[in-house]
Amino acid sequence: MPRIEQTEAKALDPTQAEWLLTAAQGHWLQPIFALAMATGCRRGELLALAWPDMDFDSTPAVIAVSKSVEQTKAGLRIKRPKNGKVRAFPLPASATVILKAHREQQEQSRRLFGATYRTDLNLVFAGPDGDYVKPDSVTAAACLLASKAGLKGVGLHSLRHSHASQLLSDGVPLPTVSKRLGHSSVSTTARIYSHAFRQDEIDAASTWETTMGKVLKGSQAKQ
Repeated sequence: MPRIEQTEAKALDPTQAEWLLTAAQGHWLQPIFALAMATGCRRGELLALAWPDMDFDSTPAVIAVSKSVEQTKAGLRIKRPKNGKVRAFPLPASATVILKAHREQQEQSRRLFGATYRTDLNLVFAGPDGDYVKPDSVTAAACLLASKAGLKGVGLHSLRHSHASQLLSDGVPLPTVSKRLGHSSVSTTARIYSHAFRQDEIDAASTWETTMGKVLKGSQAKQ
């Protein structure tokens, strides 16, 4: 079989991320965008999150990812995360503030729907009735908002890539980023986000030049 070419992950820089979040203000996708950008969680993982998965009593707050929503021809089904493992990691403080505000707004929907609201699911991101949101609906709405913000080819998954790329560019260790993303191995993370190491490669050449460049120049002068 011919080799499948690996395409470079599309990531947003801070300015582009701000454009997208500004476009999402007041939209039901805003808190989903915020958490996707702050955690790098996959679409299905975000939509399967329940409030007990959020430990706001911890400092910093901690999120536990243990399941994912998958859309099939037969309907929605709940499954384990892609690598089959549960992972928990700290939340940035800014994301915690947004989530708490989102929970307060969600309480209004609960009161409006009364007994018909799906309190048994207790989802973080739910439809007006408290039920699961279809992943395809989130993808379509995210792409539309991104397009309106002038970000063609950007979708919800771009926020996962943005999260990882930013952390790696800022020097966060590869194993730490890999764990947050829920990859099966560190090598998977390194392969997908190789573009995030380009500045490191440039810095490596510059560092070597500072230390050893004079050696090469000296050998050239002796010829």
